[in-house]
Amino acid sequence: MSSPDDMDAARREIEAQGGELIADVTEEAAELRAFAEQVAGLPRDVPIPPEVIQRGLSALVRHYSVQYQIGERWPPFASGRPMPATAAMIMATAMLRAVNVETFELGMWQAWSGG
Repeated sequence: MSSPDDMDAARREIEAQGGELIADVTEEAAELRAFAEQVAGLPRDVPIPPEVIQRGLSALVRHYSVQYQIGERWPPFASGRPMPATAAMIMATAMLRAVNVETFELGMWQAWSGG
């Protein structure tokens, strides 16, 4: 993970190019910790409520996106537990729908940004 100085330098470089960081990593890290505590506090036999999953997913996506934005490129999934392609496609589709982005727009963004 980047140090605060690396993060500040990356933020200044992105802002100099007319952009801005997607999120505040410190804020998202705090949100992830709160999410973990909330999940850990649930009884084992109780399903994790959708709003709790949404909270964690939102913080994870923002945090990962900032790391990517400042140049850190690492796989989003741990290597010890394979992610089925169907699961990734379901999640990607749901995420694109949630922000009203068509797959064509994603393809254009990938072509333009090298993402």
